[in-house]
Amino acid sequence: MYTLDTIAAVATPPGFGGIGIIRISGEKAAALGAKLFNPKRKVAFSPGRMYFGDFTDSKGKHIDTGLFVWFKSPRSFTGEDVVEFHCHGGIVILQTMLRAIFDLGVRLAEPGEFSKRAFLNGRIDLAQAESISDLISASSNKAAEIARSHYRGRLSAAIEAIRDKVISVLAWIEAEIDYPEAELDLPGRDKAAATLEQQITVLEGLQSTYQEGKIYRDGVVTVILGSPNVGKSSLLNILAGEERAIVTDIPGTTRDVLEVPVTIRGIPLRLADTAGIRESGDVIEKIGIERARKLAEQADLILLILDTSRPLTEEDDLLLQNVSRDNAIVVLNKTDLPAVIDAGEIAARGFQHITEISALQEQGIEALKDEIENLFISGKFSPDTTFISNQRHYQALVTAAGLLRQVAANWETLPSDLLALDLRQAWQALGEITGAVWTDDLLDSIFQRFCLGK
Repeated sequence: MYTLDTIAAVATPPGFGGIGIIRISGEKAAALGAKLFNPKRKVAFSPGRMYFGDFTDSKGKHIDTGLFVWFKSPRSFTGEDVVEFHCHGGIVILQTMLRAIFDLGVRLAEPGEFSKRAFLNGRIDLAQAESISDLISASSNKAAEIARSHYRGRLSAAIEAIRDKVISVLAWIEAEIDYPEAELDLPGRDKAAATLEQQITVLEGLQSTYQEGKIYRDGVVTVILGSPNVGKSSLLNILAGEERAIVTDIPGTTRDVLEVPVTIRGIPLRLADTAGIRESGDVIEKIGIERARKLAEQADLILLILDTSRPLTEEDDLLLQNVSRDNAIVVLNKTDLPAVIDAGEIAARGFQHITEISALQEQGIEALKDEIENLFISGKFSPDTTFISNQRHYQALVTAAGLLRQVAANWETLPSDLLALDLRQAWQALGEITGAVWTDDLLDSIFQRFCLGK
């Protein structure tokens, strides 16, 4: 539940840095914040302006020197009075400042409580609040672009437009229920049915963006597999753009899983170089091989590397038999050497995604990137498409679309009151995306995933 007490938390990441920011929000924020700040010259504080001075505790003991700013309700992020202390970014300084603030009766904010208060005070809607978290954690330009569009209200506007149309159909149905003696015009009923079909189409269009939106938001778990010395680590270094893995001619150099975040054509990959799959007597290497196999089972994408300059080994054969044909790209490496195996031989085993490279000469890398992009990105969406990237939003769309399809299918056969019930449930399901409809449990499940200070 929303209480009117005053809260505080560190708003910058933990660790050491040039600046650390403490945020205070609540009806007593301005008065309490001023007790801990001594400006270098006497001023009458004005909202939205920064002041330079000393931070002290309630007993006047100096803690730090920095900047103080006050945002007056309702023109603040939370809609309440908000004060920020811009200190030096040291852990000791920030913790000492927090203790001084708590001594004045302020409590520590819960995870996401600033954003939650912003929602409850009408400063942002629920989709916008969730986009803040997405923007902060974005791992690619496209993910940040989608989050920014949601924060600007683009998704919310699309959802509210659908809700308006659904409520117009519901109003027509309820008028028919309330005034059965009045013969409502048939064209009006046909128009309501057409509006219903239009909104189903719009919902299905939004739903169709989810798979790509989720990829941009969460990334693709990618595993590089292969027997020893086929070029796994070399490929990882090329895609990462730096030397992240040790490359030698000695089999078994990679003994554990090495994970590197990489962005390919706007697609964030969580790229994992794994131990070469082979029979090994080395205990540590065997553990790495087992981890590689388990990770491959969970991967969204497998880059299976083969050495084209040698016949397929028993380990190669085992990998080709066991990896999925749907999410594997077979990478034929060492094309700078005379070829012993070719793409046709691999295609005959049922693989559709095959590309040839020379990691040594860095040839064929762009073709490999094309293959990755084509595997996950359809290319059917325009640059101004509103993407769905949040599973909660997607499930609400699925629920609403299913209910509307049910109404459309039974438009001529079911009683109007049953049609109205499904229409209202669809309208409410869509309202949960923006927060027009919410419960305490829904808010708790969303904001508890946020970090402190957000």
